[in-house]
Amino acid sequence: MGTETMGSMGAGMAGEPESLPLTKDLCLLSDGRPSGNGTAWVESGLRRRLLRRFWVACALVAAAVLLWGAGFWVMTRPFHEDWPRTGATVVRTHEFNAKGKHCEVYLSLAQVPEPRTVMFSGDAPCSQLPSLGATVTVSTDPWDPSAVRIIGYDDPLWGDIGMPATLLATPILCACVYFLVTAARFRRARKAGGSQPWRAVTARFISRTVYRGWVSARLWALDTDGKERTFVLSGPANTLPEFTNGQTGTTITFWLASDGYGNVLINQPGAGRATLGRAYAPNEFELHAMA
Repeated sequence: MGTETMGSMGAGMAGEPESLPLTKDLCLLSDGRPSGNGTAWVESGLRRRLLRRFWVACALVAAAVLLWGAGFWVMTRPFHEDWPRTGATVVRTHEFNAKGKHCEVYLSLAQVPEPRTVMFSGDAPCSQLPSLGATVTVSTDPWDPSAVRIIGYDDPLWGDIGMPATLLATPILCACVYFLVTAARFRRARKAGGSQPWRAVTARFISRTVYRGWVSARLWALDTDGKERTFVLSGPANTLPEFTNGQTGTTITFWLASDGYGNVLINQPGAGRATLGRAYAPNEFELHAMA
């Protein structure tokens, strides 16, 4: 739908002009209500879309926590499972450096009927593990006979668990960040249009800046005192084609809902679905910089 068609539709459905508080310093004179008295939050479909994203974010956080819990349970099996125990003798030790001192302890198990030698590698120097010739008690993993725990020497095992547990926590962090961003976006959109109807606004396009998929359009429109004011609307470029491709001096009509503090819902009918954006009125210094 082109600009002229949008303008005529807005004018045809508008009714009486109304005030539209955009920011604390700017209250525009709108063309009226183009789509009845329903809230923009519901009519735009944003409520449904953002709720869906919110529940996806909740599911991701829950899945990440469950993944971490399962991984931590597997890594700490030596401490909470009753593994079979047997005596063992230290037959060799080997210390090496790999981002810190590590020690390999070779153990001769006295398990009957198949005595064997296994190696325990710990995130600790050999001074913190049994010395050559020492007699110890070990527990063996029923899943993996070569995996052992030296009873009474648990610090090296916890050292080995620390790094994987931290890495497993990374998905939780990412999921929580996504959850917080989604929740903040949901809150802003509900504030902007949760109790406000759509209002049609006719403005003159001045210029625009596009950066990383985000468009900021500088516009002129009448305020409630009848003065032409400059303001800036910003939002995702793919949902605001008339801002992205606007020509200086052209007149465009679109729909707005605002909480009066810079949070706005923007809809360019026929050009894309409604989106959440930001609005602000430049001060004198900024206006000179934009000129």
